[in-house]
Amino acid sequence: MRRALLPVSCSLLLLACGDDAGPTAADGSGTSASTGETSTSSGSAVDESGTTTAPETTSSSSPPPDDEPVLAHGIRLTRLTANQAVQVELVRDGVEVAPADYNTRLISGRTTLLRAYWTLHADFSPREIIGRLVADYPDGTQLVQDFPLVVEGDSGDGGASFQWLLQPDQVVDGTLYRVRLLEADPEAATGEVSDPPPVLPLAGRGTLGIYTAPLEMEVVLVPVEHQFDGQVCTPQISEADVEQLARALEQNNPVQQAILTVREPMPYTDPIGSSGTGFSPVLSALAQQRAIDDPDPWVYYYGFLDPCDGFPPGLLGQAIGIPPLPPTPQMSQQRISTGRWFGSGLEPVALAAETFVHEVGHTQGRYHILCSGGEAGYDPAYPHPNGRIGVWGFGIHDFMLRSPTGGRDYMTYCSNEWVSDFGWELTLDVIAVLTDWSHAAAPPGQGEGVLMGALYDDGSESWWTAPGGLSTELATPGAAIVLDGGLELPAWVYERPDGDHVVQVIAPRPAALGSTSELELVLPSEAAPRRIEAARILDIVGG
Repeated sequence: MRRALLPVSCSLLLLACGDDAGPTAADGSGTSASTGETSTSSGSAVDESGTTTAPETTSSSSPPPDDEPVLAHGIRLTRLTANQAVQVELVRDGVEVAPADYNTRLISGRTTLLRAYWTLHADFSPREIIGRLVADYPDGTQLVQDFPLVVEGDSGDGGASFQWLLQPDQVVDGTLYRVRLLEADPEAATGEVSDPPPVLPLAGRGTLGIYTAPLEMEVVLVPVEHQFDGQVCTPQISEADVEQLARALEQNNPVQQAILTVREPMPYTDPIGSSGTGFSPVLSALAQQRAIDDPDPWVYYYGFLDPCDGFPPGLLGQAIGIPPLPPTPQMSQQRISTGRWFGSGLEPVALAAETFVHEVGHTQGRYHILCSGGEAGYDPAYPHPNGRIGVWGFGIHDFMLRSPTGGRDYMTYCSNEWVSDFGWELTLDVIAVLTDWSHAAAPPGQGEGVLMGALYDDGSESWWTAPGGLSTELATPGAAIVLDGGLELPAWVYERPDGDHVVQVIAPRPAALGSTSELELVLPSEAAPRRIEAARILDIVGG
């Protein structure tokens, strides 16, 4: 669940704010060339406004001329990093880091920022230095990128660096790489070439280790058409809004693409802002709608709300549950969440996107991360204090850097949200499994169906069936659905995340549901069983 946050503002100039600042634009420009059937190009890596420009490209059958006769004097390279959202050390103190020792996996087909850092000799004179990246691909082609930079002092993660921006098709497993610093004007050089020289890795070419697999997320956006008190209030979601939401999801998840579609509005007639049960009744309605639509098991459903009677105080969004890991097709009914819609346009959609990423994170199996102190049910395995992201972040669409101490994991209730290395690794495994299903010859089976119940704090209940199944490992001890004749079915009982004490019940759908007049719900927390009238169950699976 997301609750309202107090905004934190600071200058976008990270050096002026310190490490606790918000995002800052990476700077610089570069030139590149590819050889094989050679193409050369000039363009921008990540410029001062945080944007890129498409290079003009020419092709020839001969390699580009050698224009790197002089290694840079008085400067030494120390580190090389790669960043697709969370920073990965490729070379540390001149020594290549083995792919098995990366703090997170790098994935194929995703924009990647490489950055190199240096130290200066005492006799270094400020001047332009060229950082050259040479990448040799497994197919025999070669990429050469030059990054000219006026060097005036030492580098830093939050400051100056040599930068090379790899496009998605340039991120390939097994690529051999090396970086060198060259004199732009050899006559301006002072001092001597450092020992060791400004080359990374020092021992020879390094090898990129890339996780190679399709990685996608599919989300159906559901505008909730609130029909209440003589009004009809429906979020109006434009194509530009959808693109902005997709980019937010892509920046914070290890994917090549997020595929978002907008469904027809779902009518809803009960109160929302004044319901006293948060968004839980809406989540139940979304779960029923998802069961009726019967999408593929890897598809997420997300409802956008703009209620006629306002929002529950302080509540930004909710998820129906946190599914166990690894994901299974039988748990498809857990991929449902909802959140506020603030209106169309860049700023309001940016606010909605923060909650969107957070709530979808719950349905990927992520728990809260402790930061503000208000996060209930937080993940004790999170490795960084106060919800910090722990490593430098980089946006593949906005080209902004995020400080490891200023950024907070998007599963906290704090501002400056970004993905951590912990969150990246956890969701990568989930996304890989779901994408495998989507690329299979036939969708995996979801089971014989489940009976789902929502028990609200005001004493009301709603029951329905949905595609899915329940493994015996999830069954809650002492909980059961009892049919006529005494047949007991196991049940998984849990409290919805931050759902104002709404209890969710999931059990196998009784095969004899159509001929059963009454069922009983046995809960370990209650002395007497609850009666469930079969006629009040919306049997979607049974038709």
